[in-house]
Amino acid sequence: MKRTVAGIVCALAAQMLMGQSESVGQSPSVQSSIVHSTPQPRLAIVSDWTNHHVLYPDTKDAAVMARVRKDPRWLQNWYLRHREFRSPESLRGRRPHRDWSVPLEAAPATGFGPSFDFSYDILLDTGYGNLNTTDIGNGEFLATAGSLTITATETGVPSGGTYPLYPGGPGLTESPGDEIPFDDVVYPSANSLLDGNGLLFVGSGFQFNVWYNASFPSSYGFEDWNGSTYTNQAAEGGQSFTLTAAPGAGQVWPAKYSFDVNSAPSCANDYVVIGIPASPAAGGQANIVGLNNLYSGPRSALCTTGPTVMFAYASGTGQVPASLTMSLNGSQIAYIENLPSGSSYFHNLTLGTTGTNGTSPTAAVAPGIAGGNNAVDQTVLLSPDGGITTQSSTTAPWIVYTSGDANDWAYATTYSTAAGGSGYLYKISNVFNGGAPTIVWSVAIDAIPSTPVYDSVSNKIFFTDSNGRLDYVEDVGTPPSVVYGAVLASGDTAENPVVVDGVNQMVYATFNSNGTNAVIVQAPTSMASSVSAAVGTATTVYSGPYEPSFNNAWFTGTGTPLLYIAGTGSGAEPTLYSIGFNGTGVMNSSPNATTAALTTGQADASPVTGFYNATLGRDFLFVGVTDFCVATTAGGTAGCVMSLDITNGFPTVNANTTALAAPGGTTAIIIDNDSSDTEASSIYYATKSAGTLVKATQAGLN
Repeated sequence: MKRTVAGIVCALAAQMLMGQSESVGQSPSVQSSIVHSTPQPRLAIVSDWTNHHVLYPDTKDAAVMARVRKDPRWLQNWYLRHREFRSPESLRGRRPHRDWSVPLEAAPATGFGPSFDFSYDILLDTGYGNLNTTDIGNGEFLATAGSLTITATETGVPSGGTYPLYPGGPGLTESPGDEIPFDDVVYPSANSLLDGNGLLFVGSGFQFNVWYNASFPSSYGFEDWNGSTYTNQAAEGGQSFTLTAAPGAGQVWPAKYSFDVNSAPSCANDYVVIGIPASPAAGGQANIVGLNNLYSGPRSALCTTGPTVMFAYASGTGQVPASLTMSLNGSQIAYIENLPSGSSYFHNLTLGTTGTNGTSPTAAVAPGIAGGNNAVDQTVLLSPDGGITTQSSTTAPWIVYTSGDANDWAYATTYSTAAGGSGYLYKISNVFNGGAPTIVWSVAIDAIPSTPVYDSVSNKIFFTDSNGRLDYVEDVGTPPSVVYGAVLASGDTAENPVVVDGVNQMVYATFNSNGTNAVIVQAPTSMASSVSAAVGTATTVYSGPYEPSFNNAWFTGTGTPLLYIAGTGSGAEPTLYSIGFNGTGVMNSSPNATTAALTTGQADASPVTGFYNATLGRDFLFVGVTDFCVATTAGGTAGCVMSLDITNGFPTVNANTTALAAPGGTTAIIIDNDSSDTEASSIYYATKSAGTLVKATQAGLN
């Protein structure tokens, strides 16, 4: 039966690739024989963040299949989940082995930790800025990069300028010339968001220090040094400083392009790419990096050398803080560049095929430089009025694929933290078709929105917001209207992207706090009702729980369907939960009784990524944690990535759990091919604090 299903899917793939319609009334067996008796066309597969946010469980309902099959992501998802039908063969084991690790930044690395926005109003001094951070434990985060923009200040101090963070800390550090003590540590869940040392920014002959003034209740200070004199604005109480976690919270996904799943993995054409939350510089740091010759490592390998930098671009002048999305043919990528000034750009980048495209993550080139390469980097400012109102964006774009990438379009969100928070949703045309991207419409949102997720069946774009709601925009009219959902989490909530079940038309949203608990919510795409399940104690230290994963039974309809999610424990330690469903597919309002702590102390967890190994008949989860890893197989109690077996139900998680060390934890995790070729079946992720891209192969447990 499986081979017949494979034949049907391959036939559909061929028809989609050749632009042909399916023959009416043709039986599955006839389709299968056609596929196996003729050469199969090349079928490329994209694995990026979007494949984990719209899912297609199996169904025998022909009407439902007719709807979901119109979306090219259905076929992509089918192959990502049915890797046993890829050529050559399926995976032979599951124990991770680190094959290679590539640094993405020069030391000190910015890393992939949470990002924060801040603003202050201290007597005559006002301004705003952003921070990249590394989790240093106990609810403390070390700012590793960022900027300060001064909007108004006292006489003698420049206003309107932007100044970079001066690195130091976490211990007490002296500024250049030993003029100002600082530590660059922030406390996002504490009553005092800064300590008495605070943050330091340096530029144009000035040093600027924002710090907590313990002499007055809830008061912050602003101090500057111009090379000869100090100005200190901290003479009274009530001076404000706000710190807000940016949407996305550092949960980046790498993306993988497989050139042809109907042939052996390709050393030259398969590649993995990731955006970097670092300021780019031609000849220096890249903010977009791609690697090929992936299937290489310490053992005999398919690719004899590698990995190799395929491209390293310094794209624009800002960071790329969120996940990127690939075109179906792998030649283009879309992403959002966020600038320190508080503005953002949507990018449509066509990868270069001539000249030099960068030799390392720290030897980048600008796309399309004269005489250098033929890359084309096209942008549009994400501003609802063409530039008067600028908006930040630390979220990822969603691409809607159409036939042949000719008419693809994108959805993107931006935000401002002013006046309690607001944002916009944009529709962008001319994506992946060679034209300049253009804003079709923008819709105002009365809170900070998450990354958008589009469901092709309902024609709705779903997102969560900073008011604890699950909202949507149906793409009808220009512009359409926002439909705000009920408040599902009335606490201090993060903005995490949703997961959509395209077959059963269900949406899953997560919130880190409803005032008491961290929660996951299931609602139909109509938003007519909702079910909420508590998955631990509320926490504002981290933005999780992030998106859930599902067991193989949920996809196949055979066995007991379960949802898995990394929630929290009583001490804010990441904890694995499972949740069941009733007979009509509605999520239970309480998780199952058995849980498992993933750490021995307070930490953050990555999204949970599921993988069904058809050859072994085993179901696995992969998850990373930032600190206190419970599995000592990772070499201690620091960050790690774990492999958990859920074949027979809830997994055992203890000191002997299969794990690898991961400094500062991991970004989200993507799964590579199933293949018996050496090192061609892998997981990919970036370490958060060290800023490295890692490939780990699963092998050896035949």
